[in-house]
Amino acid sequence: MLNISFNKVFTLGALLLSAIYAGAQSKEQIFIQKFNQACQSHEISLLSGDIANNFSVAGITGEEAKYRLEYFLKKQKLNSIEITGQKTISKGTILSLGYKDGTNSNGTTELLLNQYGQLVHFSIADQLYGMVRKKNPKLRAVLPFENKNGSIYLYVKINGYKRPLKLLFDTGADGMAVTEELADAIGLKVTRENSASVVGGNTKIKVSDNNTIVLDTLKIPDMGIAIFQHVRKGSDGIIGNTLLRRFKTYIDYDKNQISLYDFGNNYYAGKGSLVPITMPSGALVLPGQLEIVTGKATKGRFVFDSGASYNLICFRQFVRTNKLLVSGFKSQMQSSTVSMGISSPTFIGNSSQFTIDNLPPITGLPVTLMGASAQNENWQPGVDGSIGNRLLSRYNLTINLAENEIFFSPNHSFGFPKDFILRDYQFGWTNDGKLSMISSASNNESGELIKAGTLIDSIAGFNADKIRKNPELLEKIKTDYINRSIEIILSDKKVVVI
Repeated sequence: MLNISFNKVFTLGALLLSAIYAGAQSKEQIFIQKFNQACQSHEISLLSGDIANNFSVAGITGEEAKYRLEYFLKKQKLNSIEITGQKTISKGTILSLGYKDGTNSNGTTELLLNQYGQLVHFSIADQLYGMVRKKNPKLRAVLPFENKNGSIYLYVKINGYKRPLKLLFDTGADGMAVTEELADAIGLKVTRENSASVVGGNTKIKVSDNNTIVLDTLKIPDMGIAIFQHVRKGSDGIIGNTLLRRFKTYIDYDKNQISLYDFGNNYYAGKGSLVPITMPSGALVLPGQLEIVTGKATKGRFVFDSGASYNLICFRQFVRTNKLLVSGFKSQMQSSTVSMGISSPTFIGNSSQFTIDNLPPITGLPVTLMGASAQNENWQPGVDGSIGNRLLSRYNLTINLAENEIFFSPNHSFGFPKDFILRDYQFGWTNDGKLSMISSASNNESGELIKAGTLIDSIAGFNADKIRKNPELLEKIKTDYINRSIEIILSDKKVVVI
């Protein structure tokens, strides 16, 4: 005879009903139940397993994003969260939510769950860190820029200082920076010191907070500005991801202008491809795959760096771990990279191909491999390298931090030949199709026969435009002049022999 007490029968029945009820709930409803509990107890641990790998808060991803969510849960008092609507999109499900806050006032917000019911982003948490998604997003500004071999320069006013400043648009930097001399002239007050990662190592910088900047008619308050000893020659400083954090940013190299939009509209103009990005600290990071020689692919994570005047650089740890310098790589030029006073030796040559996520592979791309120095051998940058403007400027780019993605659309310069090396000089085409000297091995203008940025009329008797249309001529020049001097005519008709 089966002997089961009434209490046990009741308990088993309750568990069965609970299981049936849970099975009837959608993954969205199950998540909101857990989220309610996490908000009321202020404990992010209750969401263990319910946070997506690509979860972000105001564009920041990884552990820092989780820290921001934990801070939000402890700071904000949300009660009675309930689903008021939902919409399925390609990335998952957008939930419209109603809630009561700590003062018992009603509010609304949205969040995105992926296909597994895991949290991707939460709008009200984004707002706490300055990112706002709008129902009716608008174009906020169109900024013309000066284009120098793919480098973007914007004109910015700071705190009413009379002279507009020429700042390099540098997505490899977290914020803004000017020189000490200029900071004194503007009257910037140092409010704190920060550690900063630069190419090859780390350094300390001074920061001035609570400044106001103006770009064209766009006014942005509460800006932090770093103070550097050195900035790129020809500029007053840099403006980094300041704009990207506040606006969906469209960089149009065909028109040499940047358009800034409110977040909220995920439409992208032109034909192209979306690439997912992470932002574990202050820099945008893309997935990529490098083949130094055909058939030997190495995956990596690379900074999206519009301020860098190269195609691709691989940092020392990545080079050493994957033995890239001894993998069949043929160095065509030796040089050095200098960032904030930290110098690292480099070796430049062509790769078999490089691929950014799911974009078509780019064959024959010049790559810079970082060699060892006393300063960089123990440097831990957290990424494997950096993609510079010599590659990025072949695309028109829409950077959307609200969705952690960049839309790459090939522009009119995409089909131009890759940069090439002759002797100790690297040459390449500007976005308007003119041949220019990009960099040299010396990194010292006093020792250069050709200055960086100089336009070229002809090489070895071949017109620059003819070389662009017939890039096979470059191989002929390299073969025919392997033991002979090469005559180069500059745009001012000056003749230089290398």
